Amino acid sequence: MALILLTLVLMLTVYYITDPFKKDTGPRDEPADETGGKIEELTARRLALRDERNLIILGLDAIIASNEATIAEKENALREKRYLNTLTEKELLLEMQVIAMGYRDCFVHASDLGVDITVIAEEHSLTVANQLANEAAMIFDILDTTSIVIHFKTAEEVMGEVS
Repeated sequence: MALILLTLVLMLTVYYITDPFKKDTGPRDEPADETGGKIEELTARRLALRDERNLIILGLDAIIASNEATIAEKENALREKRYLNTLTEKELLLEMQVIAMGYRDCFVHASDLGVDITVIAEEHSLTVANQLANEAAMIFDILDTTSIVIHFKTAEEVMGEVS
């Protein structure tokens, strides 16, 4: 099992070393699109979260495929993999519901600590925040809504966080 994990780490290291950097380091000639569509920074957060979870899933797949792992270890790895996939699906569902409410973009990150929701909006609405907290509690099967955090931010605030 250790050999499989070591091989996985080496493969990922080689991949990231040989993969050219895709970040734009030059100055931007055109202004950022502020009128509509998804915000690039939230898309970058989604991709980073997906990549992080994909690495975890690769490690879990290595355990599942391992001949040295016990049945209990394989069951735990399979259970964790299903949990991560379900979590990702629920995040996407909530994001789509928020966007369907008329908001420009939304980012949802769920973990064992709770659910963090960032909504791109010009106005902060306590009614909408309450509605989102209840919706998130229902989707993620959370009894106590105190672990749900909702941020209303403008596009400029979100773009300023990353740059």
